[in-house]
Amino acid sequence: MDVYKYPVKYFCSPGLARYSDVVIERALKMFNEKIAPKVPIVGETDIDGVLLDFNCGLRLQIPEGNWHVRIVDGASGVTFLDEDVSGVTLISMEKFYVEWEIALWLDGEPVFYHQFDPRGQKVHFNFAQPALGDNLVLLPYAEEFRRTFECEVSCKLPSAFRDIAKIYFPELRLSNVLPEDSYACFYLAGWMNMPIVTTSDMRAMPMELFPRSILNTPMLRPPSKVVYTPTKPRAISEPYVCIAVQASFNPKCWLKSGSWDHVVDYLKSLGYRVLCIDKERRGENYGLTVKMPTGAEDFSGKYDLIDRVNQLAYADFFIGVSSGLSWLAWAVDIPVVMISGITEYWYEFSSAYRVSNTNVCHGCFNSLAVNCTKILDCPKYQKTDRIYECSKNITARQVIAAIDRLIADHNFLGGIHAR
Repeated sequence: MDVYKYPVKYFCSPGLARYSDVVIERALKMFNEKIAPKVPIVGETDIDGVLLDFNCGLRLQIPEGNWHVRIVDGASGVTFLDEDVSGVTLISMEKFYVEWEIALWLDGEPVFYHQFDPRGQKVHFNFAQPALGDNLVLLPYAEEFRRTFECEVSCKLPSAFRDIAKIYFPELRLSNVLPEDSYACFYLAGWMNMPIVTTSDMRAMPMELFPRSILNTPMLRPPSKVVYTPTKPRAISEPYVCIAVQASFNPKCWLKSGSWDHVVDYLKSLGYRVLCIDKERRGENYGLTVKMPTGAEDFSGKYDLIDRVNQLAYADFFIGVSSGLSWLAWAVDIPVVMISGITEYWYEFSSAYRVSNTNVCHGCFNSLAVNCTKILDCPKYQKTDRIYECSKNITARQVIAAIDRLIADHNFLGGIHAR
C-alpha cells in the first residue's frame, strides 16, 4: 500500500547528478526495498495539507494548488529544487545530513519557510547493517550527535549491540521502529557505492571518519574514544593473548599457510596462553578455508559482545585481521597487531601494530577504481598463481617482529624479546 497521498517526485542536488542513472537507480531501489521506513509523512505544519519531515531524506507533501517550492542547502546556497508544483510528494534523493531550507509560495505569496534544525528534536538512527567494526565506529557518532544538538536520539541497533549501547551509551534510547513523532532519521552503515546515503564512499577515508560522510555537518566533531571497560573480574590468572583468524569473508584473512601456527607457537614460548575468540572454529567461502590454529585454546562460539569485552580487557594484546574483533579490541583499548593486505595502512585505526607487505599488490579494498562487488574476488589476479598475493606474502617473521615491538613498547613480560 502506498503511504503517500500524492504521486512521488524525487529531486537531488547537482552534485548527486554526477553519478550515472544506473548507480542512482540501483541505490534508490535498494534503499526503498530494504532500508527505508514504510511510513507516511508525520510532520504537520501551519498550512492545511502541507506535511514535512526528514525521516527518509526530506519529504514534503504539497496539496493541489498554485504552489511554488524552493529547496536549497542552507550551508552552501546550492539549489536542489525551484519550480511550480501541485498535488505532489517531494522526496530528496539525499538521505544524509543536509542543512535544508524550504520555502513555499501560494498564488505568488510567501506562506511557509523552514530551516532544518535537529536541536531539541527527536532524531532516529537506523544502523542498517550488522557489521561489527562499522557499528563500533558509528555508535560514538550517534552519542556525539545527541550531545552536539541536545536532541533526543533513538537507535535501531542489531540485537548483538543492544547490551553494548545500554552499558556504554546509556543516553541513547533503543527502538526497533521509527518513532511516530521523529523529526529526522539517518541511515548508518559502511556504505560503498551508495551515493544517496553518504557524501563519500567509505573506502576512500579512514574508518574512524566515515560516519562524517553521513552526518555531514561541520558542527559534529569526531567523538572522543569511548573505552569499553570490563564488567566482570578477571577470569584467567596467567598472562594471555587473544587472537582471531576469521573475518566476515575469508579473502580478508591471513592466507599464508601455516603462519598462524608459527605465531601461536612463538607466543606460547614466551609464556602466554593463546585464546582464539572467533565465532567459528572453521570458515569456508570464496574457495578458501580458514581454521583455528592447532596450538590455540578454543574460546570460539556465539559469545555475547560483553563476554568478548571481558575476555579482551584482561589480555595483554590482541592479534587479528581486518575484522570486527580487531575493532572491538581497539574499543577495549588494548594493543592490537593488525594483519591485512586487502586494506591500506591508513584505513584502520592508527594505533595498530600493522603488518602488511607493500612489495606486492595490496590495498584493493580502498581503491574506488575497483568495483566494490568484485573486491573479494581478487580483482586483478583471479585465476592466476598470484591470487590473494597481498595476504599470502605476509610472513610469520613480520608478525613476530610486530609482537616483539609491542611487548617492548608496553613492557609486557618485562619487555623481553625471545627468539
